[in-house]
Amino acid sequence: MFSSFLRAPRRCQGIVFKRTLANVLSENTALQVYDPNAAAATNKSTDEPTPTSTTTQKIETSKTHGLYAFFRRKQGEDLVGEDQYDVLGGLYEEDVVNRSGRAWKASELRLKSFTDLHTLWYVLLREQNLLATQAEEVRRAGIAPRMIQLGMGPKKRECRLSMARIKAVMNERRLAYLGAVQLAEEEKEAELDRAVLKHQITQFNRGRKALRTLQEKRVAAERRKERLTRQKDEKIKPKTVSA
Repeated sequence: MFSSFLRAPRRCQGIVFKRTLANVLSENTALQVYDPNAAAATNKSTDEPTPTSTTTQKIETSKTHGLYAFFRRKQGEDLVGEDQYDVLGGLYEEDVVNRSGRAWKASELRLKSFTDLHTLWYVLLREQNLLATQAEEVRRAGIAPRMIQLGMGPKKRECRLSMARIKAVMNERRLAYLGAVQLAEEEKEAELDRAVLKHQITQFNRGRKALRTLQEKRVAAERRKERLTRQKDEKIKPKTVSA
């Protein structure tokens, strides 16, 4: 009677065994005999300094490489190589000359053309990438995050604010374009309605004139018929003799 309360044993998950094949050794390494002289020579050679590997040396790159665009170039200094670029820029101790200006105003962006706004958008995008690269270099250098926030926070905020205003100006132009298209369509429909109404009035007047002409012809024909009938009756009527 307690058999219904017994649980079935869990099924073990299958274990996959992987077989590894042995490596085939060459004839020289198949059988090796221990040689103490060779071992001593090996230990002696390990005490000598190993030559510097070429992989640890810096590889010369092109001075016009695209990755240099992620670093700010130093102005007014006669430097060579990587010293031309400010790797750890954007810190709080930065002098006044290197500090960036304010964000773009919407009133200023409204005066720009589409090409200027497109160019300015990618300039700000490059500035954001440059600031992100500098922040990563500062982090790798072990500088406190507070210093990064104080130095690069305002610049990032100004870039985001300028890009947001560019999007707002572009949206204003898009809405103005859609409004102009809708207004042009309404004017086109109104012009078409006026043309259709004018055509209908012309056709109505033409039909009314034709109907009036037809009625006049019909009345004239009836009058002519009455006149002919009267003349015929007068000819048939006998003449009366006077007393």
